[in-house]
Parts: sequence; C-alpha cells; structure tokens
Amino acid sequence: MQQPTFHEIQRFNKWWHYLIAGVPVLLVIVTGTALYIDLHNKQSFSAPLVLLLAGIILLAVLLTFAWFLYLKLETVIDAQGITVRFHGIPFCKRHIAWPEIKTISVITYSPLSDYGGWGVRYGMAGNGWCYNVGGDKGIKLFYKNDKPFLIGTQQADAARNTIEHYFKS
Repeated sequence: MQQPTFHEIQRFNKWWHYLIAGVPVLLVIVTGTALYIDLHNKQSFSAPLVLLLAGIILLAVLLTFAWFLYLKLETVIDAQGITVRFHGIPFCKRHIAWPEIKTISVITYSPLSDYGGWGVRYGMAGNGWCYNVGGDKGIKLFYKNDKPFLIGTQQADAARNTIEHYFKS
C-alpha cells in the first residue's frame, strides 16, 4: 500500500507582499533619478562617485527584491517525519523524526501577536520558532524536551490527515 505524503510549497505571493518589497525599489529608483538629474545639471566633480554609490544601492535593493521572490517554505510530511525548509535563508532546514515529537496538531494562530509576523520568527512569549509565509493555520508540535515549533500551512486538512496517519500519541 502507498504511504501518504504531504508536500507543500508556499511563497510570499499576496499583493501586499509585493508592495512591501517593491516600495524600496521604487524609492531608490525615484531618488536616484532625481539625484542624477540634479548632478547632471550642476556638472559637479563628485557626480561620478555619487552616481556609482547610487548604482550600488540600486543593485543591492534589486538583489534583495529578487531574493524575496526566490523565498519559499517547503514542508514534507512522510513516514520518516516532518522536513521543513525555508529556501533562501541559510540554516533554516529541519528534519523532525516522529519519535522526537511529544505532541502535534494543526492549529489556528495569530502570526502577528504570537510571532510578530511572517518569515522565520521566534515568539518571545514561549511560542518557540515559527516558519510561515501567510495565513493563520499551522502545524504546532512540541519536541520531547517540550520546546515548541510551528510550521505555517495553507493546506491544513491535508496536513492533519497525513499527521494522523503517522503520529500515534
């Protein structure tokens, strides 16, 4: 019999995610253009240096925006346990074997009040680490040592069904 596997890839793909990431790009472009026009009209000796600096800043902002587009949260639940990885953020990969888990459930939570937002977060109120990209559903587990960990999900029912298949409390 085929063992069930849950596989989910999530990205920051809401319109307001792009707005938040895109506004700095627009601000740098507008400011850089205004600076270029001003320096071009003044024929300043320092103009090339300032333009180089503006170009470096623009490149850094564009690379940051491209990195934001690359970010994704991948969750796999299978017979070995749960593997979660935040692609684009170094060292944000965990594999949690079933025997390491004390309790696990799919919950509704508040990303802002429980963890201070989305991404790779640490809840200061004893909530532990959280990897999420949006929504308010998550896979909340406690390790055998009582440390909590939450993984955001957009497919709560499918995650719950796979967890129930493998995890017997």
